[in-house]
Amino acid sequence: MKKSIKKIQHRRNISREHVDKKLRRRITMFIVIVSSILSVAVYNIAMNKITPLPSLLGLCAGTIIGLVAGRMFKMSWDEETEKVVSRLDRIGVIFLVLYIAIEIGRKWVFGYWMHGAKLNAFGLIFLGGLLLGRLLTMMKNIKKVLIQEEKLI
Repeated sequence: MKKSIKKIQHRRNISREHVDKKLRRRITMFIVIVSSILSVAVYNIAMNKITPLPSLLGLCAGTIIGLVAGRMFKMSWDEETEKVVSRLDRIGVIFLVLYIAIEIGRKWVFGYWMHGAKLNAFGLIFLGGLLLGRLLTMMKNIKKVLIQEEKLI
């Protein structure tokens, strides 16, 4: 148990030292928002506003699209500050436009199959999946950069 706690503390120190403050803040916001959305999703399932199957499908679909949309920000190593930073590249702009289009049109697309409270619950779960996918991609890319720079073993 102590070994795993020390490992977590070590990774936290590496994060503070080698990941840009804005990027750390973005990840923290994503964690809080995804946790909140998924908590509301569980509440909606418990209150029978939506059944577990469409919830799971919405979460999976959103996460897959979010993993692709996570590509919109390119993680790189800044030699001057010795930190991982992110920036939006050209392909990322295309993904950002598609991401926004999916967000705007999700009720129109999914409204064909669902209505009312079920559609709202599904939309929220789908959004949670999108954000979860983006969060996972960001964290994977940060880890990849830190390993390349030999800051993380």
